[in-house]
Amino acid sequence: MRQFLHDLATPLSAVSLHLEGADRRARKGADPSESLAVARAELSKAFELFELGRELLVAPPREARVFPFDEWVEDTVSGLSGNGVPVSGATGGLVRADRDAVSEALSALLANALAASPPEEVFVRREREGGRLKVTVENPGRLPGEDPEKLFTPRAAAPGKNWGMGLARARLSVADAGGSLALNQREERVSASLELPEEGGT
Repeated sequence: MRQFLHDLATPLSAVSLHLEGADRRARKGADPSESLAVARAELSKAFELFELGRELLVAPPREARVFPFDEWVEDTVSGLSGNGVPVSGATGGLVRADRDAVSEALSALLANALAASPPEEVFVRREREGGRLKVTVENPGRLPGEDPEKLFTPRAAAPGKNWGMGLARARLSVADAGGSLALNQREERVSASLELPEEGGT
């Protein structure tokens, strides 16, 4: 719920900002239509995210169960890409989550990478960080825009890209399992990471 409210606040804050801009323009006798158009677009994003959150909140809870993290990553990656994307590292750990939901989240990260780069240039790495298990998907390229957080709001990228609702849904699904999802730009490579708490970890 905390993550949902955080993500919803982004477009709502933008609506407020651009409505204030439209008001200032109108008081100066300038045309406020550009600011109003942006405010309407941001409000549409907020409504889409609200509908997504409501869908997740009212849906009957799916059963969380314990499963091997390494095997899950391997199965999800091979199911989406065949054997074209190598998976490195091993944790030997277990996680507790709704496997279908977190599989959809990891698939969203991998689908974005494969949309931007050929399979042979996409790499998946598993690792342990304290009491959390992490899978990272990396590929050559650059994230659209300067703030990766904006990619988690609906329709945050250009038409035809798979950012936007796919990532918003993925983040909420992972947060429901006590995990996190992040995007980073490292020089000319995009890094997307999904972390889950280790079952029985410290």
